[in-house]
Amino acid sequence: MHSRWNTAWCVFGDFNTIRYPSERFGCKAFSLAMFAFSDFIEANYLVDLPFEGALFTWFRDSGLDCMPRIDRTLASVDWVDHFGTVSQRVLPCVVSDHCPLLVVARSVNKGQSAFKYENMWLKEEGFVERVRQWWNGYCFSGSPSFIMGRKLKALKEDLKKWNKEEFGNLAFRKKCLLSDLLGLDVREDLSGLSHEDQIVILRLKERLHILPLWRRFLGDKSPGSYL
Repeated sequence: MHSRWNTAWCVFGDFNTIRYPSERFGCKAFSLAMFAFSDFIEANYLVDLPFEGALFTWFRDSGLDCMPRIDRTLASVDWVDHFGTVSQRVLPCVVSDHCPLLVVARSVNKGQSAFKYENMWLKEEGFVERVRQWWNGYCFSGSPSFIMGRKLKALKEDLKKWNKEEFGNLAFRKKCLLSDLLGLDVREDLSGLSHEDQIVILRLKERLHILPLWRRFLGDKSPGSYL
């Protein structure tokens, strides 16, 4: 799905499965279906929007064991970036045995933010050489001032694209990495880990080393750094 749609999008409705044992009344353990659903969400870079209201979304008269949270809203990272602070609210059941979901956006990104240079880029290995290659690869004709302006504009676009690919939404990336580690911890408790799983854990922990860089990034949000 992620490879087919190069745009901001969200999907919602009855997925007929849950992610965690806490999402079904009386459920105590993870199942293969839960792992598969979480893998689907993470493979498509989706965000499981924060939940407000009732814990469960489907109710049947047959008993408490038929009370799961099988309805939810999933959104792409770009969609969340555009709408800002969003959540999904569970409304009371009126007609259906499924509770309606209301997606609430408390802030909307109304336009592109000003481009600015980030000090954290210099911490990335090979950054200076990458910029040098970009700059030397730009070819424009005209006066020196015109060429300089066009090259700066091209460099800005390359930096924006590179920054989004390398550092975009690090908070969400951190959440995904920690979620992956939690899933492997649970799998270890249930059935043990294979050699491949242990390698995955090492790689996940290596990727979490980006967190100090994330803290430096937050510290760079000063007005004087705008270009």
